[in-house]
Amino acid sequence: MSKAKLLTVLLVLGAAVTTAPIAAIAQAPRGQQAPAGQAAGAGGAAPQQAPQAIKQIKPGLFMVTGAGGNSTVRVTDQGVILVDTKNLGDQFYNDLVAQIKTVTPQPVKFAVITHVHQDHAGNIERFEKAGAQVIAYEGLNKNLQVGGPNGKGYEAAQGKPAPANAPYKGKNKNIKLGNAQVAVYHFDSGHTSGDSIAYFPDLKLVSLGDEFTAAAPNCDYPLGGSILGWSKSLAEALKLDFDTAIPGHGNDPLTKADVVTFQKRIDAIGKKAVELVKSGTPKDQLRQQIQTQLGNDMGMWNMTNIVNDARLDLFYDEISKAAKK
Repeated sequence: MSKAKLLTVLLVLGAAVTTAPIAAIAQAPRGQQAPAGQAAGAGGAAPQQAPQAIKQIKPGLFMVTGAGGNSTVRVTDQGVILVDTKNLGDQFYNDLVAQIKTVTPQPVKFAVITHVHQDHAGNIERFEKAGAQVIAYEGLNKNLQVGGPNGKGYEAAQGKPAPANAPYKGKNKNIKLGNAQVAVYHFDSGHTSGDSIAYFPDLKLVSLGDEFTAAAPNCDYPLGGSILGWSKSLAEALKLDFDTAIPGHGNDPLTKADVVTFQKRIDAIGKKAVELVKSGTPKDQLRQQIQTQLGNDMGMWNMTNIVNDARLDLFYDEISKAAKK
């Protein structure tokens, strides 16, 4: 090869190496966060979605993983009680219905929604149109309209879920269908101010949404989330008689002992935060000091993920008010 041709090849290769990262950066979406419990893909692109899969956890109760938050399927002789509806969209709705049909021909009669985020609440409208009563704490419907980063309620690139057509007030809502019962509770603000948990007493099982995940949690302060309330909510949930917990994210059910560990960690964060603010720790050092002082008790959790930069002011406000009591 002549020197001229060799020089041309080297210049082309060099240009390709130099421009590839620039192209990736230019195509990356900005100002978007991955759904809770999921990491952003390379270059900030949307994360790859694992396909949906269903597996039996207890007699008549199944867990559907993939395509957003976990769904719980309770099969009865008169229909299905579903907890959470996957990412918003026809594909995700159709796939979820197809998974349910592998274990029962019965339709979904009730859909319980644990909170407003679209990876859990996405297909409310589709199930309502199919005839289901959608049960959610009234705070979820409020979260759709009020609060959020822009003051317009919950917003997501995928779209906004529909409101629940059967919201409940107060502490709980009881559902009976065929041979099954479920108690739906709102104990306190936690991941959001519209959280619910679903308790199946005959099976000693709870579905906790993102108040309990196999991944590191995050507190959605713009939508009414509360570290201090989260600890109280889980403490109340732990009074229920259960041995198995369906997490909001993660491929397997977990145990009551796992929920105890999770609650203790959330509780320790809140108490340490109040202690630090009382001692004069400034806002910009609060998360780092919590991380440092709790040390190994934090496990793999990272405070900047639990309370991100955009939520720091609201977190500090909550802790400051508690520190004055």
